[in-house]
Amino acid sequence: MDVEHDTAKLIRKIDLRLMPGMAVLYLMLFLLKQNIGNAKTYGLMEDLHMSHEEYQLALTVFFITYSLFDIPSNMLLKLFKPNIWLPFITVLSGIVGLCMGVANSGGSIIAIRTILGLVECGLFPGVAYTISGWYLKKEAQFRQALFFCAASMAGAFAGVLAIAINKMDGVGNYAGWRWIFILEGLLTVVVGVIAFWFVVKPLDDVAWLSENEKRFLKRRFIIDEFGAGDEELIKRKLALKADASGEGVSKTQILKSVLLDWKVYAHTLIFIGVTCPLYSISMCLPTLIKQMGHSSTMANILTIPVYIVACLCSMAVAWAADRTGRRAPFLFGSYGVMLIGFIICVFRKDDAPNVGYGGLFIAACGCYPALPGMITWFSNNVGPASKRNIAMAVHIGIGSFGGAIGANFYRDKDKPKYVFGHAMNILFVAIAYFCIALIFVTYKTQNKKRLVLREERRNGVREKVEAEWRVQGRSEKDVVGLEEAVRRAQSDDEEKDLTRWGDESIFFTYML
Repeated sequence: MDVEHDTAKLIRKIDLRLMPGMAVLYLMLFLLKQNIGNAKTYGLMEDLHMSHEEYQLALTVFFITYSLFDIPSNMLLKLFKPNIWLPFITVLSGIVGLCMGVANSGGSIIAIRTILGLVECGLFPGVAYTISGWYLKKEAQFRQALFFCAASMAGAFAGVLAIAINKMDGVGNYAGWRWIFILEGLLTVVVGVIAFWFVVKPLDDVAWLSENEKRFLKRRFIIDEFGAGDEELIKRKLALKADASGEGVSKTQILKSVLLDWKVYAHTLIFIGVTCPLYSISMCLPTLIKQMGHSSTMANILTIPVYIVACLCSMAVAWAADRTGRRAPFLFGSYGVMLIGFIICVFRKDDAPNVGYGGLFIAACGCYPALPGMITWFSNNVGPASKRNIAMAVHIGIGSFGGAIGANFYRDKDKPKYVFGHAMNILFVAIAYFCIALIFVTYKTQNKKRLVLREERRNGVREKVEAEWRVQGRSEKDVVGLEEAVRRAQSDDEEKDLTRWGDESIFFTYML
C-alpha cells in the first residue's frame, strides 16, 4: 500500500475510529451538565422547595470545581492514557448524575453538582488533547467542531429525552424530573463501560493501523511542526529539537513565560466571552422559552431546532476555517452573530416573545462555532509544545469560570424578558470581540516584522557559512555544495530558535 498517495483515505479511517466515540462521551457528559435546566421546567424547584438563589448556586458550584481540578485531571490523563481515563470519568459522572434523581433538598442538589464538576472536568481537555495527537494544525478545527457538535446535539437530545422521560411521572412514586436524572445517569454509565472497548488508544498502541501507516502519520506530524524536507534533514531537525529542549529551560521558566504573556490572558477573555453565553443559554434555555408563554413540553421541544442548527453552523464554519487556513475572520463573524442575537433579545417588545426566541436562536448559532474556533486559534499560536501544554491548561482552566459567571445571568426576578442576562452576555461578547481585534492586529504586525528579521538572520547565516568556506580553503565555485551547506545551517539555526523560543521566535508565524 502506498500510504503517501492515500492520505485522505487514511484520515477518514482515523475519523471513523476516533471521532464517534469521543463525540458520544462528550454528548453524555454535556447532557448531565445541562439536564438540570430541563428538570427545572418539570417541577424540580417546587418539589424540593428550592429558592432561586439555591438553584443559581447549584449551577455555579459545578463550574468552580470543573475549573479548579482541570490541571490535576490532565496529569492523570497522561498517567492512565485516554482509553482508560476518559471512560472512567464517564462512568463516574454517570453515577454522580444519577444521584441527582434521589436528592431530597436544594442543599443535596448543590453538593451533588459540586462533585459532578469535579469528576467531569477531565473529559473536555482530555478529548481535545487526544484529538491534537492525531491531526495536523490545519485539520484540527473541523475535528474539534465535530467534537463540540456533540454539545449542541446534547441540547437537542436533552429536550427530546426530557419530554419522553417525564411521561414516567409517578412511576415508583418518583416525579418525572427525578427519572430524567436517573435514566440519563444510567445511560451514561452504560456508555462509559462500553467506552473501555471503543475509545482509541495512543497511536503506537493501536492494532488497526499498519506499521507503515503509523510511520507515515508520525512523519506528517514532524513535517507539520518543522516543515518539509528530505529524510536526513528531518532527522537533523529532530535531533536539534532534542538538544535544544535540554538547554536549561525549566518548567518554572516555561510557567513564567506563560503567566507573563499578555496574549494568554487576552485569549482567555475571548474564551470567557463564549463560555458565558454558551452556558447561560444551555443551562437556562428551556426556562427562558417557557417564560415566553409556552408550556413545559413546548419549551423543551423548541430547544431542539436551536441546537441542531447551531451544530450545522459549527461544522460549516470549521470546514471553511480549515479550508482557508484562517481563524480570526470566522471568530469575528461568530462573535458578531452572538452580539446580534442578544441585542435582538434586549430590544424586543413585550408583546413579541417570538422575537426573543429568534434572538436566542441567532445567539446560539454564534456560540457553537465560536468555541472550537477560539480554542484552535489559541493552540495554533502557542509554542513550543512544553509551553502549549501549560498555556492550554491555564486557558481552559480560567476560561471555564465563564460558565460559573454565565450561570447567574438569568435571574428569576428579571423574567420574562431577562434583559439583565442578555445585557451581561452582550458585555462579555463585546470584550471578547475587542480582544480578537487586538490580537489579530498584533499577530499581523508581528508577522510582517518577523518576515524582515528572518531575511536578515538568514543572510547573516549565509555570510557566516561563506566565510567558513573561505577559511577552510574550499572552492566557492562548488555552488551546489555551498548552497547545501547554507540550507542546512539556516535550517539548524531556525529549528534551534523555534525550539528554544517557541512563539517568541522570529521564525514563528502566527496563524491569522
